[in-house]
Amino acid sequence: MLIRTFFCALALHVGTTHALQTDTLPAARLYELSAELARSAGSSQWQQLWKRTRDAGYFQSSGEQARFTLPMAVIPEMVRDTLGRADSATAQRSTMVLYRRDFAPRVTGVETQKNLTAICLQVDWRSVPDNPQAEQMVGAILLLSYPCR
Repeated sequence: MLIRTFFCALALHVGTTHALQTDTLPAARLYELSAELARSAGSSQWQQLWKRTRDAGYFQSSGEQARFTLPMAVIPEMVRDTLGRADSATAQRSTMVLYRRDFAPRVTGVETQKNLTAICLQVDWRSVPDNPQAEQMVGAILLLSYPCR
């Protein structure tokens, strides 16, 4: 029991000391990372994103909350495009980044009856080491995607 606790604590320590600290990276590096993730993200990463996005209500057909109005068939490609060619990348907390791509004049969604033309995508890089190899991108978490201003 004591050995297992030691290894769990060690794993947590190593995981936090080697986490990708996005708040200290230049924007160019954040774009490079997202482009690599767009090319290498696995199906389970995308499936988890769609589940969290659905659970958050962004696929609902009505309501005042922000929600997609795009046909479901085009949303995955547009979100992948947001990740691969973001217009902006904003570090949030120490390991998260908000990627945004504007598709104006195309409307991506609505919020309180106002058209939205961009897509936002939150990515958590905490399980990705500094200077990751392509195979280490599996640690990135595609947290949530939603239409935004």
